[in-house]
Amino acid sequence: MLVTDQFVFIHLPRTGGTFVGDVITKFFPSAHEVGYHLPRELLPNEYSHLPILGTVRSPWEFYVSWYHHHKTSERYSPLKNVLFCAVSENRKLDFTQTIRNALDLGVSKPLLDRLIQALPENFDYQKRHIPNLTQKVMQRIEDTGLGLYTFRFNQMFGQADDIFFCRSESLRGDLMAFFDKIGAASEALRSYVLDEDKKNASEHTHYSSYYTPELAKLVAIRDRQVIERFGYAFEPETAKSSGGAAA
Repeated sequence: MLVTDQFVFIHLPRTGGTFVGDVITKFFPSAHEVGYHLPRELLPNEYSHLPILGTVRSPWEFYVSWYHHHKTSERYSPLKNVLFCAVSENRKLDFTQTIRNALDLGVSKPLLDRLIQALPENFDYQKRHIPNLTQKVMQRIEDTGLGLYTFRFNQMFGQADDIFFCRSESLRGDLMAFFDKIGAASEALRSYVLDEDKKNASEHTHYSSYYTPELAKLVAIRDRQVIERFGYAFEPETAKSSGGAAA
């Protein structure tokens, strides 16, 4: 979470937040981190009056990006990547099997219990690239029927009706719309946001190629809250589609 004297940015992983964070750090001198992937419920009271910026992504795209990021990154050892290793059986499972497990955490008590046993009881939000889900937090998904992405969205943002969301699919334009709204836009900022290269992108083919019809339908069921809220739909690859999206 980044806090400035004009707004707060909450970073939901794999939704374009790396780029947004770079922009904020570069153009807002007051910006400072108050916790790595800190959820809204832990926002210090002195910043509660500020407008909140967040990022969101199609759940179907999210799971592809999340899988590739954790499957291939050397940054994460099993001890630092408890969640992914639990649902992928220490990176042994393929995409379909891994994402099915991530989607079933809210309905499969044996799977959830194994994950909870591996998670820490506490988490230091000042540290990076270690589990930022505790046993107590993850327990909240039990019997919800939610997929991992919707659970994380709710956990990070809570009551989100007053949050300005940038969609990763239209990230740069949405981000400038937010800066215009709060009176923080400048020509230098606009030029940087619209022209800068992607940050922390995952290299992979179009997300639709990863899904069986059954798995795509399961995402639609488990992540229905986010899908309906933002009007997402499963879309096949087109001539203009390209892999890789900001994290």
